Amino acid sequence: MIIKMRTVVMMSLVLACTFITNAQNNDPFTFGIKAGASRSDITGINSKAKIGPVGGFFTQYKFSEPLAIRSEVLYNAFGAKPKGNDDIRLNYIQVLPGSLRLYPIHKLAIEAGPYASYLLSTKGMDKSNLRKLDYGAAFGVSYDITSQLEIGARYNLGLRDITKPVGKSKNKAIQVTLSYSL
Repeated sequence: MIIKMRTVVMMSLVLACTFITNAQNNDPFTFGIKAGASRSDITGINSKAKIGPVGGFFTQYKFSEPLAIRSEVLYNAFGAKPKGNDDIRLNYIQVLPGSLRLYPIHKLAIEAGPYASYLLSTKGMDKSNLRKLDYGAAFGVSYDITSQLEIGARYNLGLRDITKPVGKSKNKAIQVTLSYSL
């Protein structure tokens, strides 16, 4: 699994460097950073939602005025607050390989796509009882405040049980972020 994660990180860096180079030529490529907060919970346990940071970088290619594809690599702190127990914090590197973005009107985007997350560390839960890989679907909207600044909201729906003993625990999160195009 370590080799696969290294491969994903290396491919993401190569992709980012390619997009940085192309972005300087006024191509339809965009590259930038994003940061915000997520409100996450874990299904299958009696808990309350937990707030955590989210941040990373993105690349985007705009095919035409109403259609684009965006890739992202993010750090996410998911988790929950179980009743009567310590808070659970799950730190992930999340890769969104290709979210399809539709612009129904100028500056407003609707997006959907898959994600895969790799578990880096935990707090309040034994890491050996968790699967290192999580995957799911992401759905969201964003609005371009300026040509370089965007605000967005997204729902991450985990599709894989994150516990090793088979259960019904899946990540779910709502994220609010600001993106800045470089």
